[in-house]
Amino acid sequence: MKKVFIAGGGTGGHFYPAYSLAEYLYKKGYEITYIGAKRGIEGKKDFPFGKKILLDIEGVRGRGFKGKFVSGINLLKNSLAVKEILKEEKPDFSVCFGGYASLPLGLASALEKVPLYIHEQNSVPSYTNKLLSFFSKKIFITFEYSKKYFPLKKVVLSGMPLRKHLKERVFLPKEEARKILNIPPDKDVILVFGGSQGAKKLTETALEVAKRIKDVLFVVITGKNSKVENPPQNVIVYDYVEDMGLLYKAVDIVISRAGAGTVSEILLFGKYSIFVPYPYAASNHQFYNVHWLYEKGLASIIIEEELTPENLISSIKKALSADREEKIKEFGIKNAEEIMFQNILETGT
Repeated sequence: MKKVFIAGGGTGGHFYPAYSLAEYLYKKGYEITYIGAKRGIEGKKDFPFGKKILLDIEGVRGRGFKGKFVSGINLLKNSLAVKEILKEEKPDFSVCFGGYASLPLGLASALEKVPLYIHEQNSVPSYTNKLLSFFSKKIFITFEYSKKYFPLKKVVLSGMPLRKHLKERVFLPKEEARKILNIPPDKDVILVFGGSQGAKKLTETALEVAKRIKDVLFVVITGKNSKVENPPQNVIVYDYVEDMGLLYKAVDIVISRAGAGTVSEILLFGKYSIFVPYPYAASNHQFYNVHWLYEKGLASIIIEEELTPENLISSIKKALSADREEKIKEFGIKNAEEIMFQNILETGT
């Protein structure tokens, strides 16, 4: 049986595309070994497609000199440990999805001469992927903007691997999605969310807007660490939603952060969106994840310091009058896993 090692984690933005590619390759008959970090989201999630190895590692970025030194030494030690595993297992190739959890597998693959492929989710690449790009055979990117950071001859625009059950929801009629969720068929519906951790200012501003636009229904996902007491009557509140595809199909527009996974999902479902990029994202990558959409007239952007009820209401009125679903869908790549796999086969393992 052919073998592949996959790494990427720490956050859902790295873990879920790695998970999606693993699911695809598993169904192709590959034996999968996934490598992540004990403290990352992957430590809490099931991985039903093969073995999962969790390393005791942490990121280097944002630490003081001593912390960087200790974490750096630990990353190197784990890289050598993973090298020994590769030497024994002899995988056909490795795929890394960035973040510190990818570094040991990436470096070990280079040392052991295992063909290495990387995927960059965001518009501005991580330090890990910039480093690993020197050793990789191909670099898969989600957004065109990333091309300038890598050797062009290696770059393939693949889009973002997305979970199978989410992609299946694309074919569900809007009326049926609303019926399942008990949402009136004749209402304008806006989905508001700030990612798995929520976004306090985004939620609070949306709730204030809901009080002023009472003929619109708002579906607000707060994140597991936040609660909303006594929401307005035209607001449905969830702390977490497993079936996001169902919600995307039921709503008219989306107000959200601009993480690469969220943007890729929104493109897939063709939803006009008002993006409020996370202001502390590394290299302001969330802004650049969506600025190209804004330039095409297919999204709105409000930077967080300008997020007021008045500005949001203005953007909502513009968004509700926009009928651009089919145009937005043109930029959604539905088969990222297949594009990656075919390029890997053509490039060689």
